[in-house]
Amino acid sequence: MGFLTEINTLEEVPRFEVVKEPLVNSAGEHNGVFALQRSDNGAHLGSCGRKYRPIQMDEMFDILNTASDEVGGINHTGYTLAGDGKRVVVQSKLGEPIDVQGDKVDGYFYTVMDNTGMGSNKCAASTTRIACDNALHLIEKRRGDNLRHSSTFEDNVKGMIGRIIRNVKDFTGFSNTVEFLKNTKFSRNQMTKLTQLLIPVEKDESTRRVNQRENIVDLYAEGQGNVGESRWDALNAFTEFETHKRKQSPEKLVRSLMGNTLSTKALRVLKEPEIQWAQ
Repeated sequence: MGFLTEINTLEEVPRFEVVKEPLVNSAGEHNGVFALQRSDNGAHLGSCGRKYRPIQMDEMFDILNTASDEVGGINHTGYTLAGDGKRVVVQSKLGEPIDVQGDKVDGYFYTVMDNTGMGSNKCAASTTRIACDNALHLIEKRRGDNLRHSSTFEDNVKGMIGRIIRNVKDFTGFSNTVEFLKNTKFSRNQMTKLTQLLIPVEKDESTRRVNQRENIVDLYAEGQGNVGESRWDALNAFTEFETHKRKQSPEKLVRSLMGNTLSTKALRVLKEPEIQWAQ
């Protein structure tokens, strides 16, 4: 992704601390609200309440390094400071690509550090199909996936390390999903129905919305590496549309890692053994 700065180690990521300062009114009174600021340039990141506990970059990087040491083969390859540090995203590559019937897929996970006072820190698995550089964020929402900014931070560190290790294992198992998708036939008519399910037809809808559906259906057969025959082609139509046909930005990456993208919705449907409506 072009907006990510390439790195070889976490030491190359610019560091700053999140400073929590009380906000006071014109009378000098504090109403319980605190400002969150960068220690290096004073940039405003957000606001929070009394119980909010900033999680510093060094603390998150310690978690990443511990997980890397435990499983091995994790290389930290990129970062971005979205919104001038309101969210810090680190990209990590998981060892060697998986190879399913000649189709190679790289595995990644992203660590998102939220400094706005409004969200939790989290990690999310992702894959990139090497043939076309399509990205798919493998979001499976699980209870306790977030690392909250609270006094229980230290108690939850072990759980976050475990979730990172689970991301590595999830990627290894993803080869079974790829094989199923590649071996399961999927017609153009089914592709049209799937696209209408995920981008429903609306009364008086915009030309842009109609074009989105048509574009995705065309990519099912005409996208890079696609032949228009399988559920794998269907999934990659959505990933190519989101990766290459839409303008990308650090903010969009963060939103996509929350798990509410067309591609992740398509994957949830396509990996079901039977799709009753799509005949």
